[in-house]
Amino acid sequence: MTADAGKDETTDAAGSALARVPLFAGLDQTSIAALEAFAFQRTFAPGAIIVEEGHTGNGLFVVLDGQVEVIKGIGSDRPQLLATLGPGEPFGEIALLGEWKRSASVRAATETRCLGMDRWVFLAHLRREPELALRVIQFLAQRLVETDERLRR
Repeated sequence: MTADAGKDETTDAAGSALARVPLFAGLDQTSIAALEAFAFQRTFAPGAIIVEEGHTGNGLFVVLDGQVEVIKGIGSDRPQLLATLGPGEPFGEIALLGEWKRSASVRAATETRCLGMDRWVFLAHLRREPELALRVIQFLAQRLVETDERLRR
C-alpha cells in the first residue's frame, strides 16, 4: 500500500500540529495558516508503505500520531532500519524542492496519522514566504550533517 491508499481527512488540527514541527516552528500564525490551507491528512494502517524507495517523491509528510520506520532496502534480503519517527517529525522533505527519487521507504509501524504537503503547492508558497525557504534550507542542512555523522560511525 502506498500513500495514495491512505485515508484522506480534514486538516482541522493541522495548524496547531504544524507549529510544533521543527521545520515550521517559530513561523507566525499567518504563515502557519497559509501552510495549513494546502496541507492534507491521511491515516495509514500498521505495515502500510507511505513512501517507497526509488520512487520519485512529490512532497513531505509529518507524523501527527503514531510511529513510522525509515527503511533502506525494504524489499531486499538485508533491509536496514535507519530511524523510527514519531509525532512532529517530518520525512520526505527533500521532495518539497525537486523531483528526486526517495532514498528510503517509510512504513507505518503503528496506526499512523500524517500531515502531507505537495511540492508544487509548497514551491508556489515559498515564493511568497522567503523566511520559510531559509528555514527549509537550514533543516535540510541539519539532516545532512546528522546523516554524515551517522555514516562515519
